Amino acid sequence: MAGRWTKVATDGAKLVVRYGPQAKIVWDRGGRQAAAAATKRAKSLNARRKAVAHARGLVDGTVLKIAPAGTTLYVVFAGDLPVATYPPQQLPYAVLLEHADLSKRFAPPEPRPRRPRRRSTSTDLEEWQ
Repeated sequence: MAGRWTKVATDGAKLVVRYGPQAKIVWDRGGRQAAAAATKRAKSLNARRKAVAHARGLVDGTVLKIAPAGTTLYVVFAGDLPVATYPPQQLPYAVLLEHADLSKRFAPPEPRPRRPRRRSTSTDLEEWQ
């Protein structure tokens, strides 16, 4: 068993020596940018999820997506009154919404009903036999 792991480690070391410099060049050129883009997208989706959850709890709650200075923000409204931004911002709502098209607000979708999982019973097991 130890011989197999030694061979795996040796083969891995050979690959690192052979392709390590090329892998570093590829990572430097595109990998960091791809990782940064994925992180930015994940943060935006998390902010959207929080904004939609907040709007669901409000009477006549809606959400508006805006992008001042290239960053995506979600503004939560209760009726026509802005009540929160995700991610949180220090700028006043008047500045954030100065050039925004308020007709693009959307109501949060209804959450999908959860179906209870069906538990197997002894009769279910008998059918399989």
